[in-house]
Amino acid sequence: MKDSQFGFQYSTEDLRPIRPLFTTTVIVQVIGALLGFWLAPFPTFQANVIAGGFSASFPGFLVGLLVQRRLDPAALQDNRVMVRRMGLIVTGRMERNR
Repeated sequence: MKDSQFGFQYSTEDLRPIRPLFTTTVIVQVIGALLGFWLAPFPTFQANVIAGGFSASFPGFLVGLLVQRRLDPAALQDNRVMVRRMGLIVTGRMERNR
């Protein structure tokens, strides 16, 4: 993982150790987007899908943490920076450059 002028960059190799966490989060986001589309609380298609996916992001991250902890708990400790940054991304809070 390299820092850049835009915050940080990462490759698929950086995500490999925490793949269960990442995959679970994405799957739950897709399910949330589909639920948003199906429930349709907003007037537009895009708003429904985005709201559903965003609303499912943090719960998906929490479920992903449980899955990761069950499959490979050492990877959480060894990749704390990526886990923390994923958590910041799914909660909508990104670190600012100082």
